[in-house]
Amino acid sequence: MRLTPRTAISALAVGTVLSVTGMSGVALAEDAVHGEKRVLVAVVGFNDATFPDENLVMKNVEQSYFGVDNSLASYYKKMSQGQFTFVPAAESKAVGPYHLDLSQNPCDADAVHEQTVKALEADGYIKDEDYDSLSIIEPAEGGECSWAGLGSVPGPNTWMNLSDDEASEALLVHEFGHNMGYGHHARDYCPGGDLSQCAEDGTSHKTPMGSGGSIVGLVAPELIHSGWLGGGQARTVDTSGTYELVSLHGEQSGTRALDIPIGDDRLVIEYRHEVDFSTKEGKLDSTLEGVHAYRVEDGNYAKSIFLDPTDEVGEGDDDAISTLTDKEHGVEVKVVKSGGGSATVAVSLNGKPAPADAAPATADPAAEGPSPQGRQADGAPVSEEGTDASSPETPGPRSTPDLAATGGSPVTPYLTAGGIGFLVVGLAAVLGFRHRTRGRRHAA
Repeated sequence: MRLTPRTAISALAVGTVLSVTGMSGVALAEDAVHGEKRVLVAVVGFNDATFPDENLVMKNVEQSYFGVDNSLASYYKKMSQGQFTFVPAAESKAVGPYHLDLSQNPCDADAVHEQTVKALEADGYIKDEDYDSLSIIEPAEGGECSWAGLGSVPGPNTWMNLSDDEASEALLVHEFGHNMGYGHHARDYCPGGDLSQCAEDGTSHKTPMGSGGSIVGLVAPELIHSGWLGGGQARTVDTSGTYELVSLHGEQSGTRALDIPIGDDRLVIEYRHEVDFSTKEGKLDSTLEGVHAYRVEDGNYAKSIFLDPTDEVGEGDDDAISTLTDKEHGVEVKVVKSGGGSATVAVSLNGKPAPADAAPATADPAAEGPSPQGRQADGAPVSEEGTDASSPETPGPRSTPDLAATGGSPVTPYLTAGGIGFLVVGLAAVLGFRHRTRGRRHAA
């Protein structure tokens, strides 16, 4: 069964297409997911709005962006298993403050970016030579913007609209997640685990891209998109079998995700368990015990959909799966056991029952078939420079034709010539607000 594009989406996915003047191009994901990315943090103010203590804002950047823990850098270092992190492009960690010749707090990200770049160039900072990514911190006081943050998808730019003197870790990891190419993360309800009965509704709460904040890790499809589950950690399943999974973000070695074909799409299975990685709210993934499943449409691992087997929103492991069934394609996933840091999952393909014995958690990658990382469902490489589904020029799975904002007025979309692409607004995603929109998915 092919599923129709989402026609409504939660307030999490407040999205619009903004083409930004003066930006030189989209940073390829392959350049962003390994090694270090230099972030230049610029603090700005306007004619009628400045931070009460701009020096304090600049000082707080050192911890919130680049601290050893509870920071943007520490979060992505953990998510990538040490393969990638963000580093300061300036010795002072933040530069400025720059007072831009704009009235009040403009919500025109294009104008803010253009004038900030001019101020940076006058100060001797040149894109690519001196920094890879630009993050603009602006005051919310006096403005009526409906967003707390913006991030290009994918790309090198973020905007933080702050009502106080510090950007939260949840806000930062969300907006920089858009820079990595990740979309807003939705939830489908599939009562009883029947994939033919899934309905669109809500946000996943399983990733910072789905209102989960920084107390949860990225989901397995996002890790696959960024190439952070190498060495057989993401295992392609092409025959019926029983598999042992280790915790997605734990320290033990083994298989962390199963990648299963369901028609033209993929079904990704992961096991989540509390991890000894402290956040300000507690340990990572402390509320996500259990096996979870995600649908990947058309090879887009950066924008998967969480599959909830319950009839309504659950808490903790209430929305973990026990069985998932796709009768049309002869696929069944059954959790044999789960808990204590590992799970055993039986996968039946083409109606063939899975054998009882579990495959080892640690396996020879060469014997597992091709890794799903960075691949389309048909095995072709994913274009790292792709476009977000919210673009009206390039309709695709889960398009977002309308805008909805929680706690603010709708964002007015605008376009300017010479720009590069896409920005996603992240207010509800960071604060955890929800706007429930429900609709049945139908076969095409």
